[in-house]
Amino acid sequence: MAVNKGSISRRALGVSRATSEYAYQGVQHFRDIIYKDEAESKHPYVIFSNIDEQTFMRDFDESGEQCHLYSDYFPQLQILVGKMPATRATAQAFMGIHNTSIVRRLAFRNRDHLDDQLRTLGRADVFTPSRIKPPDMSYRPVRLPAGRSNRWPSVVFQCAYSDADGKLANDACWWLKASGGDVETILTISVWKKSKGITFERWELISRPTRGDPGKRVPEVVQKVVVSKEGDEPVRITGAPLVIGFEKLFLRPAEEEKGDGDVIIVLTVETANLVPTTQTYQSPAMKNGEDGFDGLEH
Repeated sequence: MAVNKGSISRRALGVSRATSEYAYQGVQHFRDIIYKDEAESKHPYVIFSNIDEQTFMRDFDESGEQCHLYSDYFPQLQILVGKMPATRATAQAFMGIHNTSIVRRLAFRNRDHLDDQLRTLGRADVFTPSRIKPPDMSYRPVRLPAGRSNRWPSVVFQCAYSDADGKLANDACWWLKASGGDVETILTISVWKKSKGITFERWELISRPTRGDPGKRVPEVVQKVVVSKEGDEPVRITGAPLVIGFEKLFLRPAEEEKGDGDVIIVLTVETANLVPTTQTYQSPAMKNGEDGFDGLEH
């Protein structure tokens, strides 16, 4: 039975007010609740209370399957936010972009082996005193600038169904603000649940000076790409191509004479079933590419 839904602010978490909450009773209970809610097509997140940090570290270490079934842990509140298992649609969305644009393309096209300069961190947890959080995918250069902490990735992907858009925005803002700007870019990928479409949003910290705080920076969406299809209409793509800035990813200026440049992600669609693919290249030197991914079949 779900416990009182008022013990923690759903708005602060970015989840629906109707999100269920349960007292944590161990791994099997956690898994039973997660898969039960998935089968009943309930909300994409579930809150678990009364889980101390020692229990969390034991039950959700990286070797267990359940480590992929949580979004956040708040040690001071002893609250864990569980999430529905990744679907084929959401998994292919971010893995397709990862495989084509970030790793294979850098390895294939750049003579200075940029892939060797980039570390794929995957879902490696980031620890802060108030929150422990895994991204869906993350990256950081192998060589960091002097004084730059190795706690934070430089680029993070977060992916969810569209009914969790509030949570995606909450996560993007947290990554940018909690890292003090060390996380440079967040790419959120929202798969539409009730119709055929995907929304990609690129978040960054933008300067918004005020009289009292001339150095103020706030999280904002700096690019939005939408892939959609209605009925028998042709697939529509707006806002493309996606761009991940070279300096944001590698934390150093691009050397164009060596082939460095922004990672450009061109979304195309292969079938009427809205299966996006990507063509990726680095500007300005890399302007070819036909690697694709089987994207989002509902």
